[in-house]
Amino acid sequence: MIASTAAPTRPAGGLPWPFARWFLPFGLLFVAWLWWDVALRQATAMLATQPHRPAIGVAGPAAMLTALRFVLLALEAAIYVLWWRTRGARLPFARFYATLVVLSAFDLFAMSLGRGALRAPALAPWFAPLTGIAILDPRMVPLSAGLRAGFGSLGLLTLGRIACTAWAQTQALGRGLREPLLITAGLWLATRLMLWWSLDILRGMSPLP
Repeated sequence: MIASTAAPTRPAGGLPWPFARWFLPFGLLFVAWLWWDVALRQATAMLATQPHRPAIGVAGPAAMLTALRFVLLALEAAIYVLWWRTRGARLPFARFYATLVVLSAFDLFAMSLGRGALRAPALAPWFAPLTGIAILDPRMVPLSAGLRAGFGSLGLLTLGRIACTAWAQTQALGRGLREPLLITAGLWLATRLMLWWSLDILRGMSPLP
């Protein structure tokens, strides 16, 4: 039997890049452009409420919002890397960060459905299982602003992102899915609780009964 001389695409148990190496810059730039488009919408909405719009227009705030998104993704990746380092395992930061950037497409899709629900409110109940209850009329689901902000995005798309994030860790570490899934879900839950309580405290409400 003649042994194959083709090099493996990745080492056993390793995490592959989310795209082919030659396409990686283009793929990541495309995701960045999608987040830039979201940031432009958000900056436009924020500045529309100001009585005197700043001379810089929406480009400056949109750039800051886009940069903040990628900084937060880098922070998320770093948390996982440091966690696994305490467990004696190595999670490659660059590959995992690139993977998280691509997985943020789950959030982009949820936001797109949310905008669609704003244009056609009758679609909101159909989209809610995917995006979470945040897109529903607050009168239908009366929740505090903090609770809605913290857990209103919990839907199938969020669950998909959590599952894929955990799966990426299993690929990088060569471990089973259970521990990475628990860690990923736990981190998501912790950040959501912090957001919920922080917003309610800022509004003068107590997060506890």
